[in-house]
Amino acid sequence: MNVVRKLYGKQISGLGLSIFRIVYSLVLLAEICQFYYFRHLIFDKIPYLDKAEINFGIPIVIWGISVFFILIGAFTRFATIINYLLSLILIGSINTFEYHMFYAYMGINFLLIFLPVSRNLSLDRLFVKFKYSNTRYAYNPPTEVSVLSYYVPVLLGIAFVYFDSVFFKLSSSFWREGLGLWLPSSVPQTAFISLNWLMNQKYLVLGLGYIALLFEAAFLFIFFRKKWRVLSLVIGIGLHLGILICYPIPWFALGMCSIYLLMAPVSWWEKLFRRNQQPSPKITFYYDGECPLCNRTKILIQHFDIWKKVEFKTVQSYAEQNPLLESISYETLLDNIYSIKKGKIYKGLDTYIQVLASMGYTKPLSWLLRVPGIYHVGKMVYRFVADNRTTERCTEENCGYTPPVLPPKEDELKLLKNFRLKDLKIGLITYGVGTMIVLQIIVSYNSPLNKVIRDKIGLGRTSFNHLLEGVSYKINKITKVSLGITGHDVFMDYHFSEYNHLISVVYLDRDSNKQIWLPIMDRDGTPGNYLSGPIWAKWSFRVDHNKINQANLEKGIRDFTAFWAAKNGVDLSDAEFIVKLKKVETPHSWEKDFLKRQMEQPWQDIGLAVWKDKQYRIEIPEVEKL
Repeated sequence: MNVVRKLYGKQISGLGLSIFRIVYSLVLLAEICQFYYFRHLIFDKIPYLDKAEINFGIPIVIWGISVFFILIGAFTRFATIINYLLSLILIGSINTFEYHMFYAYMGINFLLIFLPVSRNLSLDRLFVKFKYSNTRYAYNPPTEVSVLSYYVPVLLGIAFVYFDSVFFKLSSSFWREGLGLWLPSSVPQTAFISLNWLMNQKYLVLGLGYIALLFEAAFLFIFFRKKWRVLSLVIGIGLHLGILICYPIPWFALGMCSIYLLMAPVSWWEKLFRRNQQPSPKITFYYDGECPLCNRTKILIQHFDIWKKVEFKTVQSYAEQNPLLESISYETLLDNIYSIKKGKIYKGLDTYIQVLASMGYTKPLSWLLRVPGIYHVGKMVYRFVADNRTTERCTEENCGYTPPVLPPKEDELKLLKNFRLKDLKIGLITYGVGTMIVLQIIVSYNSPLNKVIRDKIGLGRTSFNHLLEGVSYKINKITKVSLGITGHDVFMDYHFSEYNHLISVVYLDRDSNKQIWLPIMDRDGTPGNYLSGPIWAKWSFRVDHNKINQANLEKGIRDFTAFWAAKNGVDLSDAEFIVKLKKVETPHSWEKDFLKRQMEQPWQDIGLAVWKDKQYRIEIPEVEKL
């Protein structure tokens, strides 16, 4: 608790935390879009033919909307709660499509409810500025957060994953021999693109395999140390960008990279946004300092002007000092918005166009407002607002100055005589993080390496061990879905052992007498356009597994053909699909050109999947016997 108290008291800029929020939300939104596209494949009993009992499109859309609100930082606390509940329902309700990124989503989505991710770069911050500012006072909400807000997501989202996966990898002969990178990248069903030339560099790929293993083993003990942070960041980002390039799980790779952004020194983000440099304004914005709407406009522009390119000056104090404004009467200046840029005067809508152009990243909006039609409508809207705004200005003569009532410092709120809200938070964080650590240790108890060790020391057959294994299994079932705390057996040897075949499906178009490959497997045996993330996991490890379950294979072909047919306007009243098989080798040790040889293996027709009057039958032999 003393450690947590010390770390909680260490306040740093929350800019990096907000950048993580934005990047992570973009990745999650992309995953949700994929979820929406494949919703009938994932949730229907038979895609489009025997639909799910509820329309999952609606909750998926609501989920996406909640994540969009997190992205822009609007009503963030409420949005994070909705995001967690819907991810719990939608991710927790599927089994055969689950893949490793789902666990990370659950853990991070849970933490987002409690993290102050909207302290910077958010609309929530703008809303607070509006609430507590007036014509005489501009409220600037706090931007700093506890360093724990950076550490805890990395602990749950990365460190626990690596810690547990090491207990799997050290029990694997191919990981111990340095083949952890080479083997998954050398089998067609996993290779998103062919990197045969890289896989032929034996000692390079073996070295990278060992680096990955050592890095995962050490990460838990070094990620919070300042001198190791940048090196860990570079290695971690590098490994997951490699995953992005090599394997069909892009949202896993990018999602993990988004968590790694929390390890970037805050000074990097400060320099990027030039917080520590003198601003270099491009345009001077003159506004009525006694007009409530004008002051809100100033607050709005300043909020989005992250590079400080707009300088604000009141007409009352500065207009007469600028010779360019001498020809404009005082009353006219108060009646409109004026600006000066490069010695030229702009007014009204043209001022806003120049402001948007000056801020840099909003320049496309300035181009849009210049489009004929949009420009004229914009001028009409501007004039209507300007003519109908409140003209009763708040001056010393008519209302004096009333100081705003600012929000209290939350941490200093007293719950008891000697017990503040800060003390409650520290206690909850201590026991919360401690509980997560204990849960991960309990779950990791059933990892293969631990089982080997227990058997060697004679503990494996004891009733006490059986009790602990049962507890570990039951805890895992709960924490896997709710917190993402589970076993992390990623790309293990048993995923590829005896994987000596690939299955693909081709539609026979009778009108053109052509064969159309479904986007499941490409002709070279690598994943097609459908096979990404959970869809790839479904086909590669549940439908076409190394140890074929004939019933699962036939059902999987039925579902994928029905889904593809609906998406491509193929009538299932009379449709025929050819089931193809490619024989491949099972890798056991490093071999030159191994991937190339597998990609060049021929396909053979092994049967038919036939739809007649929307009824399905399949004629294929038992693949295990081929």
